[in-house]
Amino acid sequence: MTLPQTSIERAFLELLEHARSDEALGPEFLRSRVEFLGRDVAAQGSRASEMAARRHAEWFLLERISDAHESLPVELLGSELAEAQDLERGLAYEALLGSFASVFEITGVSSGEGVWVRDLAGRGEYPLEEADASRALEPGDLLVGRIFPVGDALHRISHSAGFFRDEALLAAVRKDLERAREGRRGVLRLSQRELETMFFAGLSSAEAPLLEPGAKSTANAAALLVDTARRTLAEGGLSASEIEDVLAELAVEPFDSKSILPGAGDRLGEILAELAFRSDVDLEAARRVLALAWPALSAPPAAPRENPPRPKRARGRRLRPSREDTSPDVLRALAEFDAGRAKGDDLEALFAHLERQLEIESDDAPEDSTAPDFPGVVGAMVVEFLWDVERERGAEAARQLAAIANFAQFAGSHGVFENLAERDLLLYCCLWLPERAATAADAARSFAALVEFAAWAEQQHEVALASALEPTRAALEQSLPRVCTANARLRARLGGLREGGEMLGYEGGSAARTSKGEERQVAMEAGAVAFVEPGDFLRVQTAPGGQLRVVCVYPPQTARLGELA
Repeated sequence: MTLPQTSIERAFLELLEHARSDEALGPEFLRSRVEFLGRDVAAQGSRASEMAARRHAEWFLLERISDAHESLPVELLGSELAEAQDLERGLAYEALLGSFASVFEITGVSSGEGVWVRDLAGRGEYPLEEADASRALEPGDLLVGRIFPVGDALHRISHSAGFFRDEALLAAVRKDLERAREGRRGVLRLSQRELETMFFAGLSSAEAPLLEPGAKSTANAAALLVDTARRTLAEGGLSASEIEDVLAELAVEPFDSKSILPGAGDRLGEILAELAFRSDVDLEAARRVLALAWPALSAPPAAPRENPPRPKRARGRRLRPSREDTSPDVLRALAEFDAGRAKGDDLEALFAHLERQLEIESDDAPEDSTAPDFPGVVGAMVVEFLWDVERERGAEAARQLAAIANFAQFAGSHGVFENLAERDLLLYCCLWLPERAATAADAARSFAALVEFAAWAEQQHEVALASALEPTRAALEQSLPRVCTANARLRARLGGLREGGEMLGYEGGSAARTSKGEERQVAMEAGAVAFVEPGDFLRVQTAPGGQLRVVCVYPPQTARLGELA
């Protein structure tokens, strides 16, 4: 069954009423309005103000960890919905819990039925059941807001979402998000508060002029924004000298007024990455105040050089040869690339080395060059698989299995389809998916698509992927959604998946062990603990106080990778 919008709305309003009446959450909710919307909110009663208030409530209930309860309000207050005998109420709770906000590009429209959207941050593809909206939307439009899973792989979008039809804006968003992904491990997610700043301009009258191209800010407004940045950093524990160092770093870097997402792959992003490891600063708050202060601090742009360097090749490049290009030299180069990737070597260096071996001149590629949706040999097989499904079972069946595109992305570096083996499948299921799947539903959908693809590959092409997957298939069906739920909680608390760290085996409670059998005590976010079981694997990092903090969880079947090494 697909969940009607009215059921989601009833469940949401019920949670909001509980939060407002809660002794701790009620005051937090009121205080967080300024945190989310800025000091000046649009006039009461206007449509824009109503929609902004709804987006604030969605963020507060579904994304923001409560200061008092150290958990998401939806988790804290939703137990009644989750345990309801009424199936529809329980499904509505799951829809709220599995929802997420992002910026989506319309990629297909079926008038009177719905639309197909691509998440430009996480790169997932989602069908929206939106009959009315489908009559007004066109491919290339942007939707900015929260989507809710409603069953049968379908989603619905919040009525407070924004709609934009602007080719220049779409190009700018793509460019900024691609830059944000460079050097990043794991799926890219945008918080609803970031989206509010980027697209809905919930700014005070003092702040707004600084973000308008060509506007002249007053000295008082500029000083106010810089002082606000100082206070936010100080609240996070930075000393006065450390704060001035941060501001000085921004002062020497020209502010790009065309940037949609300041902090994505630029100097501000580097600063935020450092703050994440050496301070307790609220990263979302720091991103907001520093992005606003940056134009006031920034040095004027440097004059363009006569012969500027060529732009760096985008990470979406297609490096794999065609299926026919399988000479020994090519296969040797690809094997070296795969071996380096498996060892965790620097990905950019591996790409550069592969380009030299294959005599691919990266300087000739424009910055905005993009890879096909399904690059490489495995991608070609994925396309063939989806064609077969659509021909034999219909377009809807193919749409439900479209998540197999994730496996094509993972396996883009494989040059010979027949060489895929159990280890490749386990790398995808045990490491790649847990680090990238946004929700348990995403993980389950991707795994189900892999199971069908593996069966098709074995039946149609005699590549024994189904047999390779069979020893761990049933166990992964149970463990993958669980660990991906834990990781979603970790991401919400930590502001994203952290790179690096040490892998430990979890033994229960706060106990874990290294590969050498040494016992370690770890700290895990409260919201994730219920979804982690002994036998799982934990990636941990040392927090500023010396504590080992869990930053990602992997299923027990990860141990099989050691047996196959």
